[in-house]
Amino acid sequence: MNLTRSANKGFAPILLASVALTLTSLTLGGCATTQPPAQVRLPQTPNAPNIPTAPNAPNAPAQTRPVDIPVTPLEPSQPAQNSPANSPQSGTPKEIEPVTSAQIDYGPRDGLTPPHMDGRNIRRIALILPFSASNSRLREEASAMLQAAEMAVFDRAQADTLLIALDSAGTRQGASTAAQDAIRSGADVILGPLLSANSAEAAREARKSGTPIISFSSDQSIAGNGLFLLSFPPEAEVARVTEYAAEQGALNFAFLGPQSTYGNRVHAAYEQAVTNIGGQVSVSESYSGNTITAMQEPARRIAQNYSTAHAAGRPPIFDAIILPEGGTTLRSLAPLLTYYEGRTANAQLLGTGLWNQDEVSQEPALKGGIFAGPDLDGKAQFETNYQASFNAPASRLSSLAYDGLNIAANIANGTPQQRAQNLTDPLGFYGVDGFVRFGPDGLPQRGLAIYEVSSGRFIQIDPAPKTAEEMDIQN
Repeated sequence: MNLTRSANKGFAPILLASVALTLTSLTLGGCATTQPPAQVRLPQTPNAPNIPTAPNAPNAPAQTRPVDIPVTPLEPSQPAQNSPANSPQSGTPKEIEPVTSAQIDYGPRDGLTPPHMDGRNIRRIALILPFSASNSRLREEASAMLQAAEMAVFDRAQADTLLIALDSAGTRQGASTAAQDAIRSGADVILGPLLSANSAEAAREARKSGTPIISFSSDQSIAGNGLFLLSFPPEAEVARVTEYAAEQGALNFAFLGPQSTYGNRVHAAYEQAVTNIGGQVSVSESYSGNTITAMQEPARRIAQNYSTAHAAGRPPIFDAIILPEGGTTLRSLAPLLTYYEGRTANAQLLGTGLWNQDEVSQEPALKGGIFAGPDLDGKAQFETNYQASFNAPASRLSSLAYDGLNIAANIANGTPQQRAQNLTDPLGFYGVDGFVRFGPDGLPQRGLAIYEVSSGRFIQIDPAPKTAEEMDIQN
């Protein structure tokens, strides 16, 4: 996978399409919509056709950093079991970079075709995001993800990719309409939407044509039957960090977290993960709200259980405790345990992906705590390239759009059934967010590393698997 932009690459001119669909914009192979990245110079192509702008095209991508938003489902979901691989194979995963046209003939297919691409074997990728959602954070995130997808088109070696950006408006009906438009445009693969309920609606339309859909939602309950999740579900993070804690000797576990959709998902996944490693959740406490007042009494009860066991001469009631919070709430929760019982400092603190924030690394009460997160080897280069291209930091989810575009282009050949089969290749894919492969149930099997909080920074203490073989060994 080439993450470094080459000055020698050719770029087609910027074109926007106006068709009888609610298309927002198009990105043609080797070029970007609206405004090009500042660092890229497009060649003059006087013979290129002029296509009028679509009436519903979004404004140019914002140049300010979107607010980071966790991908959480709109409806509660049940924890899913580990996805079975098709059949364990050794070898290296596919770099998320397509083979050349000379290597594979996927044949011409009907669909939206700009005049200058007529006659080419076009890979049509639809991207459904909430560009006009009522929530400003969603709009900003959608804009950043579109820019990342455009960057992926620029970085591809072949000018064979047509990116069709469609607006879901952040609603179920909007997602359904966008999916219909994507299918009528001849999309080989649909990327998005972002939210759970919207993804489910889009998938209903996609199934009518058998078009694979790769959603950015983390709600495992909607996966399957042609819908695949390219995200970081908390269930996978919980399983990975729990397994690591068990390998270090933890056998008894505790839970202290919120009564929320996210908290309930983590709690259920935690119970399952602990059962899978032969341990037990010996004590659980939850709370409503994110104030210290709401958290104090549950934290005190957890600490009291710990001190009671110690006073009776029994082993600690728990060896590890998970705190599924992030940001300011986490920094308020963590100190409460040692405030009520200093000896709880001997227990291993566990976290989820919500811990992966700079402010968390600054909290003294979390020092030595661990959590599971994506491989960062490729992420740093991606963020550098994104900053250089758009003069703004990459958003939290923009890397998903970058990898999603490359995965979609890699599998966009053959019949819809063949595309879905390509997506579930047990060798998997390796991108800026590390290794991922998809099970037949649509769930992502992620290669996750273990990080430790250490005086203002995160230290990787157990690397992420980078190949299918390493994933099989770890599991």
